[in-house]
Amino acid sequence: MTALLVIFAVLAFVAADLLKLWIKRRRGFAQAPAPVRSFHAIRLPNGLFVGNNHSWARLTETGELRLGLDELLTQTVGDIDSIVLPRVGREVRRGETIATISRLGHDIPVTSPVDGTIVSANDSLTSRPFDIASDPYGNGWIANVWPTDHTEALGGLRVGERASAWLKNEVQRLSDFLSMQASPGLVGATLSDGATPIVGVLSALDDQGRANFVVEFLTID
Repeated sequence: MTALLVIFAVLAFVAADLLKLWIKRRRGFAQAPAPVRSFHAIRLPNGLFVGNNHSWARLTETGELRLGLDELLTQTVGDIDSIVLPRVGREVRRGETIATISRLGHDIPVTSPVDGTIVSANDSLTSRPFDIASDPYGNGWIANVWPTDHTEALGGLRVGERASAWLKNEVQRLSDFLSMQASPGLVGATLSDGATPIVGVLSALDDQGRANFVVEFLTID
């Protein structure tokens, strides 16, 4: 009987603590911890061309190039809060910023992998910016561009096995980059194997670390 009373007492204390935590969350005093997610394997769809700035381009039936962000970039940034889209009709140069994505108050530039003119922008992202991360090769596309020269535009990008192999190496390069940063928030930024980054790791970097990331991974030579 005594043992049963002890068990019931423990359960009562646990239930009381859970109730207190639930009340705090409802009142905004406590936030539920976000689940830690490791990078999933990058599976590049067929026919996608990838640039050094971690953007992709797909040739449409009308000859336009549809642009978006590859999974290394979207996983590094994490769930995107908002995006500033490019203006239709604007002429852009390779390596020039055409859009800006934001996560937890941190702005990241999206640069064009080609020279051309903005034909259209994905306006649905204004209300659904999370599509960029959840469906990067589909509903998360950013803009359509009419390239100045199709051959030159596609010739400077990777495609097929070459693109997939390059992205695999880029994940390892990202892990090496993170290990060199001094940001206090980077504790636990990679899994125990040291080679698998955590989704949303960019938010753990300080201002200098994010600036270094932009130079290292989003700049076209």
